[in-house]
Amino acid sequence: MVTVAAALAWGAGCDSNQSGNISAKEVGDLSHALSQRGWGTLDLVGCDLSVPVAAIPEALRRRPFLQKMTDRSVEVVWTTDGKTGDGAVVVTSPDGTPVTSAAAARDSSAHPLAGAIQWSAAIAGLASDTRYCYELRADGVAVRRGGFRTAPAGGGQPVRFVAFGDSGGGGPDQRAVLAQLRTVPFDFMIHLGDIAYESGTRAQLDGAFFQMYADLLEDFPMFPASGNHEYETDDALPFREAFVLPENGGPGGVERWYSYDWGDVHFAVLDSERMGAPQAAWLDTDLTANRRPWTIVYFHRPPFSSGDHGGDGNVQKYFVPILVNHHVPLVLSGHDHDYERTKPIDGVTYVVSGGGGRGTRPVGQSAFTAFSEAVIHFVYVTVEGRQLTLHAIDGAGLEFDSLLLTLSTK
Repeated sequence: MVTVAAALAWGAGCDSNQSGNISAKEVGDLSHALSQRGWGTLDLVGCDLSVPVAAIPEALRRRPFLQKMTDRSVEVVWTTDGKTGDGAVVVTSPDGTPVTSAAAARDSSAHPLAGAIQWSAAIAGLASDTRYCYELRADGVAVRRGGFRTAPAGGGQPVRFVAFGDSGGGGPDQRAVLAQLRTVPFDFMIHLGDIAYESGTRAQLDGAFFQMYADLLEDFPMFPASGNHEYETDDALPFREAFVLPENGGPGGVERWYSYDWGDVHFAVLDSERMGAPQAAWLDTDLTANRRPWTIVYFHRPPFSSGDHGGDGNVQKYFVPILVNHHVPLVLSGHDHDYERTKPIDGVTYVVSGGGGRGTRPVGQSAFTAFSEAVIHFVYVTVEGRQLTLHAIDGAGLEFDSLLLTLSTK
């Protein structure tokens, strides 16, 4: 391992770093490693995607992606050229039985691509933990098909997700992580910020995110946090235009910070680029109101890190006391292009997962470090009953660290 001083020395001038360590050189705690790997059944939604659709690819500028998934609803978002008059989504069961349909609303405030129109269709009245198929229509003609599975309502049903940050380089590192995502059976995806380098522009978001992950985004919802690179363009306006996020963060937090539930887990998503008392107060209120047994909080800048950026003082000031007070067991962040798992700090375990595809940077060790490694990777988290397990998997497919948390009986 390198020292913290060496990691800090690396910091200047490394934003263009695109080539990192694909394979972990050291391993941490593997006592809770996955017993077997494989995609499983979660992506086999049973939809017949082989049935041809209309040959009008020019109408679809950005393939559909899933937003605001709950146990009863989902929002389907896509982009067409400026010639399209209307849009709709038709939902069926995997055997083809009609379920529901919804007309799409044109988002006049979004400008995802030059000359394009962003559409959004809200689908409601669904059953929890159930597979559905959907067909995207433009001017009454089918242009794309996909499938999804709604969130579980709770009550002990398993929760599985992948999380990664600092991915948006568009190069081989990002593609290495993408290839490994399909080796674990997840329900949804979390992004920890810095989605599109260098500046989070509309074009960069399209190429480094929507095109890169198009096959997954059609079938699995993504719940992103914004990073500092998103804020380099128009106060992160392209980020907020493109994504359709829960708007429960209050007047100052619209599509900047928000929360959602998935099964037994409550997730709070924060914006570490807009630190201050209003967001902290919202977080305290949100966690106070939570009745789910598990809580996971995530945002971009880590409060504790041995990487080149180090821990963020504002995050320590505004967020950490609230996280400790509410006994949050797990906090995820990115920003530093490495992996680091802390020892419990006042009962909270912090994981830095900033190796999503934009190179790696040296990481040291601090008094709070349980394990750290400069490697391209993602984390795979499962929650079932009173146990949460985290698996860190590198760009070559090796699991190099794991973590088991058990819910307190208090």
